[in-house]
Amino acid sequence: MARKDYIAMWFLARREMGIRDNIFYGWYDPETNHIDWKSWAHADSDGMGGYARIFRPLGFPTTPLPTCKETRVPRWREIMKAQKAYPTPKAPKRVNWKHTYDYEHNDQFLPECGVMPETDKLKLLEVAKARNVSLSNLVFSTLSQVVAEQLIEGNQPFYWFFPVNVRGAIKGLPEYSNQASGIYMLVEPGSEAEDWQAQMRQRLKSKEQWANWKLGNIGKFIGMRGVKKIYRATSKKQFVAGNCSSLGQWPLPHPDNRKDRPFGDKVVFTGTAPGTKNYPISSNMLEWFGDLSLAIKLHPYICNDQTTVRRLMDGWIDALYALIPQQDERSTSTATIQPEADHA
Repeated sequence: MARKDYIAMWFLARREMGIRDNIFYGWYDPETNHIDWKSWAHADSDGMGGYARIFRPLGFPTTPLPTCKETRVPRWREIMKAQKAYPTPKAPKRVNWKHTYDYEHNDQFLPECGVMPETDKLKLLEVAKARNVSLSNLVFSTLSQVVAEQLIEGNQPFYWFFPVNVRGAIKGLPEYSNQASGIYMLVEPGSEAEDWQAQMRQRLKSKEQWANWKLGNIGKFIGMRGVKKIYRATSKKQFVAGNCSSLGQWPLPHPDNRKDRPFGDKVVFTGTAPGTKNYPISSNMLEWFGDLSLAIKLHPYICNDQTTVRRLMDGWIDALYALIPQQDERSTSTATIQPEADHA
């Protein structure tokens, strides 16, 4: 008998309070600036599971799904020992936004997209290698700096949530279920990729993702009523900038993969997490047939028009290209298209 997805309980609890849990996704054509946004409910699946459901009918077996390095969930004693051995920086979870706005639960702004073609992405990857950092830490630290410049007041540190895949160590859960935990990255407005790289290593060594996984599964012991009570309490006092989702390289290698791109040679897959007042910026990066696909979504708590989302997306792309030396020309664009249909 399959285990219950206790992470899903948090999204179900939020939904009862009128807070959406839709993960947006779509196929973006940078030549026409066109995308039809669709979505699925996070309570039904995390990003990896959702991608598998989307790609398999298109001719990509998408198996096995990526797994983490661990083969089992560590015990609390192991986690506490690791946290003592690898202490991590801490600060209050709050963000000094330049502007906040009143909003209704049904208010939302759509994601904006950007693409860095493979030729340019490879140049950016060389920059990352020269600085001895991962591509994702280079990309998201750059976004953080742009966010700090455009949306945040002052020089106080703030957190980002960085999801971490825990598949492989979790036993008995259905393949499509939520099998992601995460770490909280504490950064300053000017924190560089090297800062992100060092802190991420420290937090992973401290097994922070496993502490958060165990806490996320507390619904097993306290039930939905307890989950809702905790969510109401923490949502009043814990605020982070948002999430930085790095979903890796797609399609996954498989001998039975179709060889061509569905929907056109330039079209890339993209998507973002739901976002809430407590996590108002949803950012995502993945590689689709070598191209770097970026997306960002802002919650109406910190955004009052779609232009603000687009301005942030443009700033992110511009800042990434500024990292590439002697860049003569580039091919980028953004899109905001009303969703054709919503699939939960």
